[in-house]
Amino acid sequence: MTKKVLIIGNGSIGRRHREVLTGMGHETAFVSRHTPGAFKTVGEAFSSAVFDAVVISNQTSEHAGALSEIDRSGFRGRILVEKPLAKTAGEVVPPANPDVYAGYVLRFHPGVIRMAELLVGRKVLSVDCYCGQYLPDWRPGSDYRNCYSASRELGGGVLRDLSHEVDLLSLLSGGINRVAAVTGHFSGLEIDSDDIAMLLSESASGVIGSCRINYLDRNVGRRYQAEYEGGSISLDMIGGRLVHNGSVETFALARNDMFHAMYLDLFSERPQRLCSFHEAMAVMKVIDAAEKASSEKKWVWL
Repeated sequence: MTKKVLIIGNGSIGRRHREVLTGMGHETAFVSRHTPGAFKTVGEAFSSAVFDAVVISNQTSEHAGALSEIDRSGFRGRILVEKPLAKTAGEVVPPANPDVYAGYVLRFHPGVIRMAELLVGRKVLSVDCYCGQYLPDWRPGSDYRNCYSASRELGGGVLRDLSHEVDLLSLLSGGINRVAAVTGHFSGLEIDSDDIAMLLSESASGVIGSCRINYLDRNVGRRYQAEYEGGSISLDMIGGRLVHNGSVETFALARNDMFHAMYLDLFSERPQRLCSFHEAMAVMKVIDAAEKASSEKKWVWL
């Protein structure tokens, strides 16, 4: 069934959402102050048309305000907020709408799905998540110093930009109870946001976790490792290769496959794999705790 979707924000990620949605046969409209033909405000959009779903894909620092504005409008359709949910957990007013999700699209990678399946029923001992990519290479043709990633005020920095890894660390280790961290701006990149973050975590069941993310890796890497009683699993996202106790599985994805799968889940009767509002808030609390742990040089309990 065709859905009518309002996309807030017409940056690169907003345009990608539109590309996926129109490719699936859905109708889209934008809210953007700078795009000809777009609605200028959320209020104007809702007074002019009826929508089945809303995608919040503006700057991270504007996510919480957009979510509150939509909630006040009385809209009760599905809402997808680009990751992370907000700049800080304290900015977010819990919405009355129960159908709010965060766009942690890596949950739909077949390697991640397979890894999670293999850990079911196992005694997990440790989980390690790594992601690194050189920030000036992220958006070819644009100056990295002018993108929101470079600005702490706009919600940039690796802890938020690469919070996929925080989400998956929590998902694979069964939640995070406490965290220690070192995070900050260490390189010569001309930014005022954090470019390296290293987190150590522990879950309620005693799973030890680590999350290592940066804006500096010239080789580009995204890797996950899990140790359980009696076995090991490693997943190389870039190489599309999972190794489980020596047995190899490979995965090949087209550019928008994960987004397509995410929208199929969003528009299903009852989403199963999407990151819920509660889970997205848990990620925000880990980010806030990691920054506090780094600043105060101590473990922080969530």
